[in-house]
Amino acid sequence: MTKKSKRGMLFPPAIGYSISVIFSLFKNNRLSLKYFIRVFILVLINLINFPFRSYERLFINPRFKNKKVTKAPVFIIGHWRSGTTHLHNLLCQDPQMAYASTYQSVFPDTLFNKLGRFLFKGFSSLLIPGTRKGDNVSLGSSLPQEEEFALGAKTPLSFYFFWMFPKKMIQFYDRYIRFETISNKELDQWKVDYQLFIKKAIKNTRGDRYLSKNPPNTGRINTLLAMFPDAKFIFIHRNPIEVFLSTQNFYRKMLPPLQLQGINTDQIDTNIIAIYKKIMGDYLQDKEKIPANNLVEISYKELEKSPQAVLQNIYTHLELDNFEQAFPSFEHYIEEMKSYHKNKHCIGKNQLDTILKEWRFFMDLYTYEMPKNVIVE
Repeated sequence: MTKKSKRGMLFPPAIGYSISVIFSLFKNNRLSLKYFIRVFILVLINLINFPFRSYERLFINPRFKNKKVTKAPVFIIGHWRSGTTHLHNLLCQDPQMAYASTYQSVFPDTLFNKLGRFLFKGFSSLLIPGTRKGDNVSLGSSLPQEEEFALGAKTPLSFYFFWMFPKKMIQFYDRYIRFETISNKELDQWKVDYQLFIKKAIKNTRGDRYLSKNPPNTGRINTLLAMFPDAKFIFIHRNPIEVFLSTQNFYRKMLPPLQLQGINTDQIDTNIIAIYKKIMGDYLQDKEKIPANNLVEISYKELEKSPQAVLQNIYTHLELDNFEQAFPSFEHYIEEMKSYHKNKHCIGKNQLDTILKEWRFFMDLYTYEMPKNVIVE
């Protein structure tokens, strides 16, 4: 008998943001009137959280200022729907790995305020669905999550603003991943916020090496190396046609509860194609700046077929310790995931032709062909 997933409700991630950031987003991006109730609830929750958030920023965050990140962080990068979540969840079975929890990603400054955490973590646990609608991946307030949602909480620089304002996805890429038109002062503050977030995650999850899974970082190699010169990177890739179809399905299912402006499906598909070219092009251009022993590339297919061997290669290549101790936990998680069912996909011929043309540079470089399990309509 299949266990039913807990129902819940997703809200736009800005519920934990600074009030000034929220109103700057509303001022600079067009809101659709039909989402008025959603905006009202978002602002209401944010205002209720204000005293708890302010207390933590004033009295708790300064305690982390002089703390050092003693071990080089590990950044899992790659395009969305390439297996980054699966790899992140798998590597988080190693107890040395610290990570951002889903709760921290939404309420980054209501993490160590005891009363605020009690109220809002309980609130989050009630609202968060048991599985993610776009791909059936398990969700929970304490489970690993990417940090991009939180990176715009105080300094308004986050690519994931696009979940609320999807029409500006391309502009957001150039501004918040390439950091075009961003002042040095803004970028420096973003780096400080990011480092604080990592330090708090290490304290919260009690690991000693931060493990990040954040697809937007695929296009931020230069910035990450400036912050952490010894950072280690795991780039995971997947057949681009499968990536397109999975991303298309994911956006169509996940955007409705998060967006604050309307967008049609054709524009979503156009954005997917454009963003893939940008982020993969940026990665290929900048990856040579990473020291060879600090970058390992793996494929999603290899991870599915031989997960133990891929994990051992990651630990060996990046010179990470604790593999033998973590191996039983890896084995247990891999066994549990054998029951996970992936979505099935089909594609129209015209759309396939566009992808083969626009993404050929990556398919040729990583020797990808038309996947046999995708149906062409």
